[in-house]
Amino acid sequence: MNHKDIIRRLHLTYQYLNDKRLKNALDLIADAVKDTHRSDLIDTHYNIEMTYKSLLRFTVEGFTDSGRQEIYNQLISDIFIFADNVYDELLTRFGEGYFYELIRKVIHSGVSFETVADSYFEQLTTLNLLEESGSDVSPVYPEISCTSYTVFEHILTQQIIGQSETETLTRLFGANEVPWTQQAVFTTAITIQLLHRFNIKGIDFLYSLAEHHPNMQIKQRALVGLLLALYKYDSRLRYYPEIVERLKTIRENQPLLNIVKTVIIQFLRTYDTENIVRRLTDEIIPEVAKIHPNLRNRLDLDNILGDNFKEGKNPDWEKIFSDSPELMSKLEEFTKLQMEGADTFMSTFRLLKNFTFFNNVAHWFLPFFYPNPIVDDILKNENETFRNQTTLERLADSPIMCNSDKYSFILSIPKMPAGQKEIMGQMFLAEIDAIRDLDENDKLIDTNMQTLSISNRYIQDLYRFYKLNPHRNSFIDPFSWTFDFYNKWFINELFPNDDLLNRLGEYLFEKDRYKEASEVFEILSKRTDNNLSMQLLQKHAYCLQQLQNCEEALQLYLKADLYKHGQVWNLKKIALCYRYLKNPEKAVEYYKEAERTQPDNLHTQVSIGHCLLEMKDYAEALKYYFKVEYLDPKNKKVWRPITWCSLALGKLEQAEKYAMKNIDAAPAQSDFLNMGHIKWCMGNRLEALEWYQKCVKFEGNTITDFLDSFENDRQLLLDHNVNSADIPIMIDQLRYYLEN
Repeated sequence: MNHKDIIRRLHLTYQYLNDKRLKNALDLIADAVKDTHRSDLIDTHYNIEMTYKSLLRFTVEGFTDSGRQEIYNQLISDIFIFADNVYDELLTRFGEGYFYELIRKVIHSGVSFETVADSYFEQLTTLNLLEESGSDVSPVYPEISCTSYTVFEHILTQQIIGQSETETLTRLFGANEVPWTQQAVFTTAITIQLLHRFNIKGIDFLYSLAEHHPNMQIKQRALVGLLLALYKYDSRLRYYPEIVERLKTIRENQPLLNIVKTVIIQFLRTYDTENIVRRLTDEIIPEVAKIHPNLRNRLDLDNILGDNFKEGKNPDWEKIFSDSPELMSKLEEFTKLQMEGADTFMSTFRLLKNFTFFNNVAHWFLPFFYPNPIVDDILKNENETFRNQTTLERLADSPIMCNSDKYSFILSIPKMPAGQKEIMGQMFLAEIDAIRDLDENDKLIDTNMQTLSISNRYIQDLYRFYKLNPHRNSFIDPFSWTFDFYNKWFINELFPNDDLLNRLGEYLFEKDRYKEASEVFEILSKRTDNNLSMQLLQKHAYCLQQLQNCEEALQLYLKADLYKHGQVWNLKKIALCYRYLKNPEKAVEYYKEAERTQPDNLHTQVSIGHCLLEMKDYAEALKYYFKVEYLDPKNKKVWRPITWCSLALGKLEQAEKYAMKNIDAAPAQSDFLNMGHIKWCMGNRLEALEWYQKCVKFEGNTITDFLDSFENDRQLLLDHNVNSADIPIMIDQLRYYLEN
């Protein structure tokens, strides 16, 4: 029995239950039960299976029972819970890694959660008495810190949260003497425990904290944990009436529901963290993928107009996210990205998690606060710049860094060279003040900004733990999930209307996450039936187009055209899809319709030229390329298709003129090949041979590449009086020349 095999069987069992293949699930669990060697689990399995067999028999024999479906659902929920118990038993024995070692450590200690909590309360009481008497409390801090961590470990490893455990948790979160900072850490422990083991009471407890706890930090952490738990166990939630009732309660709490929407967006934003890290560290600008190497590449058709004239997203679409980073300068962009949930500091602080401070797992989730004895101890030998109480309080309140990074920053200060500390301190203070002013302005605009900033920073704390902690592989990493909330049953229960889906779709679309956006738009399309908006159709089509699904994209663009026939952007997208589907005849129809509205639009002119070129209507294509040259005299890339069309039409002098323009300006290997063709068609074989040599020797080109392109052009040469018998002779002569 090994860890990976247990996890594999566990996931397969859950999949069978989700698919309602109960017999398969029970058979798989039966094998696991035998490995536990526990008679009580064997008996439970027998009873559940007998109940299911009876239900099957009554159903097949035709007995009608209005409560049969309810019994069936209850049976599924019972099997889920039983599977949890069985596989937890095996993982407790055979599970590998820090988490399961910790479970075994807590079990073998023989100390109950309630006993540890009682000891913690006694120490807190002693601390309060010392503070009231004015005595020195520093000697008791280490012991309290140690006991607090033991409480954290017990919550983290609770396999079952029952009535007794719930009462103990209620005491911990209801007592004023328990610091809110420790309650915040305990909240995370509940979340991690839930991600490893489904528990109704644990979910219910997080809900109670999210709705009723007086401290906003605790409320937001609980809400984040609650959403993670609901996401993970979505497939089984409907079988538990108490959870369904909780979801109804949340749905009726509009302020809480509004925060839920934004927290979901914050989860989605974590997807971009590694991309931002690469962008900041490597400064890599993504290159546009080249279209397959054929005539399109040789003529550089798609780059004739440059990036400024590319047809992208419809400029008429209304942007829901008006504070989109694209509208800001680079500095504002990164500041706003941080506030929106993106980790702009991940690349900086990922290397500063090796301090011994982070050996304590609970410290990864400790809120940064001030006054703070931990911070005071770290900075005890520093000058007033860093020990300034106002500065540290502002750092604690600042949204610019998550809690984990703030501790990393403080821990790194004693390691800084002395000469840099003064400069760093001044810069740091100025930055904190600037961010504080920005934060205050944002709060005036959005009263929920502070609340959302808390969840934002907390999600970043979690992200760092699951991505950087040395024991991360021992924990279930929620940031490895797709976070497709839009596909989840509980989301449909919370948001029966389309408000959240619209927002998710807009966000994903604006971030160019077309696959996910397409899925959201597909759901919206099915929901709204015949009430589809033109924007929804267009955006869905655009996503499919970006995913190379041009057939479906075309159908949606055509539907959108029925709403407002003649919209130029939509007409050109229809035409583009026809081009991709190898139907230039239909494409040119729509491009010409767009041309009637915008007769001098360069993109339209070029596109019509491309279609006519693909149709081999070189004379008409040439007219459009000349028009582009007239409208945009500085455009040199249009010379290549002019060269090709002129050659195809036998206008050899004109073709030679434009080919030389290309060669004099910025030559490509295709320019030398075209010039060779032109010279041969003119009867100048030796000159043709020289140009062919230059083509083969062009940087990055090979004789194989040359021969492939040459073969594609064979018919053109034959059409212009080149003797077919001369072609192999020319090729062999070229080979001899190249050898010499």
